[in-house]
Amino acid sequence: MRITPKIFRAYDIRGTVGDQITPQVVRTIAQAYAGYLPANATVVVGRDLRESSGEFAQAAIAGLTAAGCEVMDVGQVPAPLLYFAIGRWKADGGLMVTASHKAPEFNGVKLRQGDLPFYGKKLQKLYGAVVAEDFPTGQGTCTQRDIYDEYFGIAAAQVTLQRPIRLVLDLGNGCGTLTAPRLLAEIGAEVETLFEQPDGTFPGRGPDPLLVSSVAPLAEKVRDTGAELGIAIDADGDRIAVVDHTGEMVWPDAYVMPICHSLLQAGPQTFIAEVRCSQSLIDDVENRGGTVDMRACGYPFILEGMRERGAPMGFETTGHCYFDNPYIKFDDATFAAARLLESLSATDKSLRDIVAEAPTYYTSEEKRLYCPDQHKFAVAEQVAATYEPDHEILKVDGARISLPDGWALIRASNTGEELVMRWEANTPEACQAIGEQLLQRTQTALQQVIG
Repeated sequence: MRITPKIFRAYDIRGTVGDQITPQVVRTIAQAYAGYLPANATVVVGRDLRESSGEFAQAAIAGLTAAGCEVMDVGQVPAPLLYFAIGRWKADGGLMVTASHKAPEFNGVKLRQGDLPFYGKKLQKLYGAVVAEDFPTGQGTCTQRDIYDEYFGIAAAQVTLQRPIRLVLDLGNGCGTLTAPRLLAEIGAEVETLFEQPDGTFPGRGPDPLLVSSVAPLAEKVRDTGAELGIAIDADGDRIAVVDHTGEMVWPDAYVMPICHSLLQAGPQTFIAEVRCSQSLIDDVENRGGTVDMRACGYPFILEGMRERGAPMGFETTGHCYFDNPYIKFDDATFAAARLLESLSATDKSLRDIVAEAPTYYTSEEKRLYCPDQHKFAVAEQVAATYEPDHEILKVDGARISLPDGWALIRASNTGEELVMRWEANTPEACQAIGEQLLQRTQTALQQVIG
């Protein structure tokens, strides 16, 4: 079958609807994916709210049953509920039709093998099987099953608020509409909603909440209502963005601070972050007797780190949060919001005050430079080499260079032909100087490697 390899990304399969992603493409991918599962595997299938997702889910079910799989169709769900169903029902795998936080003209699939992500080299091998039309055949079945009641019963039992918290919940017309208002109300939060109507065209504010422009309506509503904070959920329900009571954006490596504080009350803990994490959180956790272990960017590496270190929590600076919970051990925006409210309910301090108590650092925006795939790793290594004689460097994902007044990061993108850079320092002037030096060294390395 003719299919572009570009849709097979590091962690999922994603492309534009109608040319790159069609029902036949999805059906073929699903049937080939069945070859990586046991014979007659049980597979949970779910879909997000996009207008194309219903047709693609039916195509996926057709491919899986043609491979002999026993399909459990959970219908429209946030991606985390698909993961929950896999674990709850001990399924062999799962297929979620979604394009995550991408615009409505995109769609795709996320795959699971057991309750673990199906990603990286496995996706590349799957592409080869699709092209070769190498997949099993059989006569499977499909049944509709509901997962919501089981989820709400278990999730609500995991969280206890010590006092009511008033918040504005921006659902962005996405899958969070199906879980977040109910769960947060059940645990005792006072919830006012924005963009609560499920709509796969995302007319309210777009599918990606981690943009300052996206949360502007949320920020205004929080200020107008006097709420303690605002929480926004992305289109497929696995990431949160947060604003404090003044409407200011609180980035993920800051809004996890109260959760870390709560978990540290049980004694020293290790938390798993990725290499873009602010030094502010690292210092704050260390000052309270904990540690932050930085790993490569991407959820498989965070989950691996949590298993290795027995960590109670891990997170990404993209807004994914993970907890060592026997039932919800994946990135669930609704559960992450509940855990944030739980930690805040244990203190009279505002989120803004908690963050202000941590050491202050000035962080750049992420800088991206085009670099061909065949050169991007070499360029990043060459830049790191210019710092190596005099600086400590963490090389779990590119190079995070420790500097006297801050740090600089350069890494090859996992998902595009780009070099990704970020830097941070304890003064604005030092932050600017670190950035200028990093960019200058990167441009020199680009010329030397590419010519």
